[in-house]
Amino acid sequence: MAPSKKSAPSQKKPKSTATSSSSKQNPASKPSKSRSCASSQKTRSARPPQATIVVAGRKHLITVADEDNDGDDGGSRPSKKRRKTGGQSVNAHDFYAVRELPPPRDYGFGRKSIAHHMWGTPFNPVTKSVPETSSDRIATSSSTQSKVVEVAASKGITIQPEFKATSSITASISRTTSPDVADDTVSKTVSLLGLPVEVRENIYKHILVSEKPIQVRQGWSAVHPRAHPGLRTAILRVCRLVRNEAINVLYGENTFLYRLRETAPPPAPSPDDEIVVQPPSTTEEPPSEHDNSEDDYVDNDLLWHESLGLNSKGYIDIRRYGHKFRKLMIVVEGNRTERGYLHSMAAAIAVFRNLKPLRPRVHTITIEITPMPDRETGELSFLDFFEKRSEVMRTLKALPCQFIEIVVNTDRDGSAKERIKLNMKYAANIRRARRGEKDVWKDDVVMQAYRMAQAGEAQAKLEQLPRMIRDIWEGRNGRCKKRFFDEFDFDFEEEEDYSFDEGDF
Repeated sequence: MAPSKKSAPSQKKPKSTATSSSSKQNPASKPSKSRSCASSQKTRSARPPQATIVVAGRKHLITVADEDNDGDDGGSRPSKKRRKTGGQSVNAHDFYAVRELPPPRDYGFGRKSIAHHMWGTPFNPVTKSVPETSSDRIATSSSTQSKVVEVAASKGITIQPEFKATSSITASISRTTSPDVADDTVSKTVSLLGLPVEVRENIYKHILVSEKPIQVRQGWSAVHPRAHPGLRTAILRVCRLVRNEAINVLYGENTFLYRLRETAPPPAPSPDDEIVVQPPSTTEEPPSEHDNSEDDYVDNDLLWHESLGLNSKGYIDIRRYGHKFRKLMIVVEGNRTERGYLHSMAAAIAVFRNLKPLRPRVHTITIEITPMPDRETGELSFLDFFEKRSEVMRTLKALPCQFIEIVVNTDRDGSAKERIKLNMKYAANIRRARRGEKDVWKDDVVMQAYRMAQAGEAQAKLEQLPRMIRDIWEGRNGRCKKRFFDEFDFDFEEEEDYSFDEGDF
């Protein structure tokens, strides 16, 4: 039993030696037994696992990190404390780095972003599969037919020519039909109302403006049936906006020709027949600057059933659209010299002078005449139409227009023409200012004096029209003499039968 007792203390000595050795190694720190045990257990538990790898024929100990699934984005780094190995230093980070592919170069928005629907993305659209059309089926059948023809020809069998013609036609149809071309055409179309107003007006001019004057009759209220302009007016039925724009072009850009073929009784005297530079009568029409008659007329009568403001019989509602006329032309043939045609011309001009409630804004009124010397007296015809106190002159002075143009045919066939043009803009401005309309030169004394001078000069030329017409005709044909046509034995009734065979007499 004694030896066993001695062996026990001998077994405890190594522990003491171990502790003494540890205390000698760290003389500064002398922790208690319990604290050292806790620290040792903590360090043991926090120590990461290690693994041995072979690099270039040498073994290296590396620390293997546990996988973290709580948001690891692949950018994890090794721990700072890495075990140093002898010899060459190896960067352990290279063994841990996650090898990732570079991100795709997608410069669009996110996959679930609503910006795809709002602004679009710079990616190419997905090409949709085009369904098989009838032309593709025809092309397939044509190829089949061609094979049949080849096989039949090899065996000595003849095919009818209709079959070959059909196959060639179907093949040409399949070549000309392409869905890509149709898609490009549809995508490049632009609506009419999406264009600027100026461009739309040019389009209306190409459709609604005639190259020749539009001949009318019955007081400008009917288009002549034998001289139909041939205009396509279906665009007026598109919508109200297009109609309001196009109808101004229709009546404002075309020239309306009124040929005197009927006589009229003398007109009743009117208080408006006065000189334009004198104060106008108090019974004159109220001012109006409107360009559209929608506010003054009920637009539910024949709007959607008319063509160019005309009904099915070709009548123009002159009371409704007369203020839109800009270019007027009156033609008098050489044999219409009676007093009744003078009254008829005055009545034709008075149609635009008496329009209510909207006054017209005529740009140019042209009167074409063919003067002829009288057999007995040698006097030129139509000079009495433009005398100072004639009904035509009184009506012209009261007409709101900018220019009055007189066309004088110096030859019987109308090949030689001379023009007299009078500027009536200043007289029209004075007339509008005295009616109370807006005048930007109201307080300018110099401008008012200039207007009065130009209006007086234009009126003086208007009163001298008979002399000016005579001078033009005699300048080409010589001085008028008595019985000028006796030697020719000319018959006016025969000329009427051959030259003026159109219209109603």
